Amino acid sequence: MRFSLRLLATPLVVLALLPAAAWAQRAPLPLKDIRLDQMAQDTQRTKIDDDTIELVWLIPSLYWQVSATQQQELSEGDRKRFLGQLDDYLLIAAVRGKVGLMGIDEFAGSDALLEDLRIVDAAGTSYSPLSPARIPSQLKNLLAVLRPVMANMLGPMGDNMHFAVFNARDAKGKQLFDPLVDGRLQVRTANNSYPFRAPLGSVLPPQHDPKTGESFPGDYHYNPYTGGALQDSAQPR
Repeated sequence: MRFSLRLLATPLVVLALLPAAAWAQRAPLPLKDIRLDQMAQDTQRTKIDDDTIELVWLIPSLYWQVSATQQQELSEGDRKRFLGQLDDYLLIAAVRGKVGLMGIDEFAGSDALLEDLRIVDAAGTSYSPLSPARIPSQLKNLLAVLRPVMANMLGPMGDNMHFAVFNARDAKGKQLFDPLVDGRLQVRTANNSYPFRAPLGSVLPPQHDPKTGESFPGDYHYNPYTGGALQDSAQPR
């Protein structure tokens, strides 16, 4: 199966968007039109405290679906086999390091970084990552291949990024995080708590300000500079 892992290792970006307001149901973009870099930006959080930098990346199954859909050289059979390894799981990539005179160093190891990592849903229920023994071997192999790709693209930050695997659904079968549906959760580490809200702006058509002509992410409802109401870019202007 030929699958370009470079598309999965989207460069890390510090997110700087305003919180989304309550969202009315809107049709998402087709998978072929969703930009992976923007989706990665929507699902990353970074915190810098004194001399420490920490980054977490929440990777829902939709991210893999978009990536697989946009690789046209991938056969339908290979696409299904690849996604079958990931559909039931929610991944979190995390890295923590000290900021020194020579850059970022003294990275936390896997045990220290992932020991206290938890997902907390909107109801306050906490979820722990799967133990290594419960992670399917095919998924372990995928993560083993992905890590050096991240290291090649991001240097020490990528080389010291560790992956935690969670069940994608709660006890009732509901997705813990669906990028297309109104919801929220928190990712908690030993040092910080990171909020995530859905739907993601990157999976929705852009919003347009008919008065100023400006465009904003799909989860915006008002122009943050003027307070003017936005409308779907697909609506007549």
